[in-house]
Amino acid sequence: MPTKGPPRVLNPRSNTTTGASASPSSNPSKTPCNWPPGITYLTRPQLSRSLPVETLTHLSLSSTSPLSTPSALVRIRRITDPAHPAYGQLGLFAAKALPARSFILDYLGYVHDDNDLDESSDYDLYLDRELRVGVDARSMGNEGRMVNDYRGVPGFVRANVVFETRSVGGEVRMGLWVGSRDVKKGVELCVSYGKGFWKERLGAGED
Repeated sequence: MPTKGPPRVLNPRSNTTTGASASPSSNPSKTPCNWPPGITYLTRPQLSRSLPVETLTHLSLSSTSPLSTPSALVRIRRITDPAHPAYGQLGLFAAKALPARSFILDYLGYVHDDNDLDESSDYDLYLDRELRVGVDARSMGNEGRMVNDYRGVPGFVRANVVFETRSVGGEVRMGLWVGSRDVKKGVELCVSYGKGFWKERLGAGED
């Protein structure tokens, strides 16, 4: 399992966790190959009970939203290159050629607001900045949580995939998309965690 993940971009205004979640929407019999033990595999977003009705309505979030299955477009693999920053950990790779700007899969996780925030998570992405709603894949998610940062990866000078929201039957989800160039089969999929993520990490290491 990667020791790093997508940037924790939520800036909490409260240190109090008040929400509680329902049982995760998962199907253990259909987890992808090399899925890490101890992490719940989700087939739809898991909603925090602390989310207000207004937020659920605005983003069309529902506990009965469409299910997803392990993606045929990607594979989770152990990284064997000693020069890779995540050597020995897991990464996400293209299982087939992926056209530029095409959709790959949703980034599923625990959907929450500031009232139900895990400040220690490195897997938390904004779903809606104005409403301060994020999706956190630290302890539950899908293949999207396996995406590594491109920095330091041999052969990479920029990210080849990006995070962008999309609508699924009206529901707002965070999606993983191919960047401006085609991705060949077998190539690792890497995003940019952002400079803020690394500044926070390096700063924490200096304390």
